[in-house]
Amino acid sequence: MTIDEIIEKLNSKKSADRRRGAKEIGKLKIVQLGEELYQKYVIEKLDKRTWETQYEMIKALGSIEFKKAIEEIEQIVRTNIPHDMITMASGTTYVQLKRKSIHDAAPVLELLEFGSISVIDGALLALAIDQMKPNENEIRKILSYCKDINKHKDRIGHEFGLIDSRQYLAIACANWDIELTKDFLNHCIDTAYDINSFGKPVINQNLIDVCKNSLKGKFSKAYLL
Repeated sequence: MTIDEIIEKLNSKKSADRRRGAKEIGKLKIVQLGEELYQKYVIEKLDKRTWETQYEMIKALGSIEFKKAIEEIEQIVRTNIPHDMITMASGTTYVQLKRKSIHDAAPVLELLEFGSISVIDGALLALAIDQMKPNENEIRKILSYCKDINKHKDRIGHEFGLIDSRQYLAIACANWDIELTKDFLNHCIDTAYDINSFGKPVINQNLIDVCKNSLKGKFSKAYLL
């Protein structure tokens, strides 16, 4: 898709077209369309029916690191709605816009301090999708905080259909020092349970597989969104 075709999609009256345009900008990292995308998002956010398109626009703004969007994104993050895809995308984008480099996990730690499960998922997803490599101290803090994040208050009673947030962190661990991550990964394997539609615990094989991959230093790209 050409630049002109993407702009045409962003200006379409059809939400599906605008969504596709945003996806292309994020996928191809077309930085020069940041202002165009941002202005379309400001309009898009007024229509609650188009949350899927807003989700893709927010993701794209993070992918191209369009820092002008930070106030809009921070407002969503601070509103802190649990079980909300727009909030989750904003958590990821917030980290991408606030960090100084892929070695800077300060924004992740900031969001872990107060975030709903959606904000937390977004923050941990940023670690994985961008293969961030924080310093040893930040890694230790993140792993310690998230050891039992599957028991977050927003998740209890809503486990069915929700991803275990630790899966994103476990993916990121593939690029980190195994001496720092092995205890966390093995703990996740030992506690890798989901709740099914009948309220019964079942093995979370995806989490187990990701952890085993990371213990071998293998990045589990296929398990990302």
